Amino acid sequence: MKNFLQDIITLKRKEVEALKSKRPITEFIDSKRLLRGIRPFKEAISSGDGLNLIAEIKKKSPSFGRNFFRKLDIAGIANIYKREGAKAMSVLTDKKFFSGSILHINEVKRAIDLPVLRKDFIIDEYQVYESRYFGADAILLIARILSVDQIKSFMHLAKNINMDVIVEIHNEFDLEKALLSNPDIIGINNRDLDTMEISIENTLRLAPKIPQNIIKISESGISSSEDIKKIRNTEINAVLIGAAFLESGDIAARVREVMGDEGKG
Repeated sequence: MKNFLQDIITLKRKEVEALKSKRPITEFIDSKRLLRGIRPFKEAISSGDGLNLIAEIKKKSPSFGRNFFRKLDIAGIANIYKREGAKAMSVLTDKKFFSGSILHINEVKRAIDLPVLRKDFIIDEYQVYESRYFGADAILLIARILSVDQIKSFMHLAKNINMDVIVEIHNEFDLEKALLSNPDIIGINNRDLDTMEISIENTLRLAPKIPQNIIKISESGISSSEDIKKIRNTEINAVLIGAAFLESGDIAARVREVMGDEGKG
């Protein structure tokens, strides 16, 4: 880790410690909220023969350089995504770099009935409990920033409180770590979190190396129907797309343009 990613993790550790002092983890563990009904994320993103869409909501992206919106209409965007065929939602909750909030998860769940992934930089079991407490149906664990033992521990905890888990990889070393944790879902990030460079070739290279029984997602940098066609020729089950839609003045039209025939399959 270096540069951008290292900055995020350094700040995230401080952020989590501050949260612990305000709201102890026992408040989550003892809460009946952990027992609420779950929306099945894994089933939603692996159904059918086409590419399933996980559509992302975020106010900004560091790589984009500015906010997508002055005011984020979470319910409005969520409803557009559902109408255009999304099978699940991703909510980026990091505050410092993405202007997110964990409260956005419940806003999405009040607006539509799709399962919701919490996307953040999870480095502590506190965040796993916190995710379920605030309504997440699934979480993302980044192999690059976690040890194998941490991935296994957080995954076990998440499953015990009825959340699905994506283990995100970017290269073969990450994949090796991920496979040691026996994941149900692996996400291939086309963005190098060290350099922020993007290449769809990352999915094309890594997807064949993932066992067939594991659900596969391609994430980041997918911005055209040509990208979708390339990914469609692999064994990828779903794509996670946010910026390509959110930077458009007409989100619905942009979803249709990028997803094509995959959109409402």
